[in-house]
Amino acid sequence: MRVVPFADVDADFARLEGEDDLSLETWRVGHEVYFRRNLAAQGAQFDPARPVVLEQFEVRFPRESHPVLDDH
Repeated sequence: MRVVPFADVDADFARLEGEDDLSLETWRVGHEVYFRRNLAAQGAQFDPARPVVLEQFEVRFPRESHPVLDDH
């Protein structure tokens, strides 16, 4: 786990998060939209210097197959 300013999130983290096209640019755009919306609902404003928590998980045991969730 790391806590860094939003503006300091790096391309490696964006890629590991696995969303969209895995790019830092797409990660920043999508997350900024999310943070702006949620902060506005709390009466706060987005600031790229705002700290964000970056977590990385390791899968230790593979998930068992699931008939609804697995692609057929």
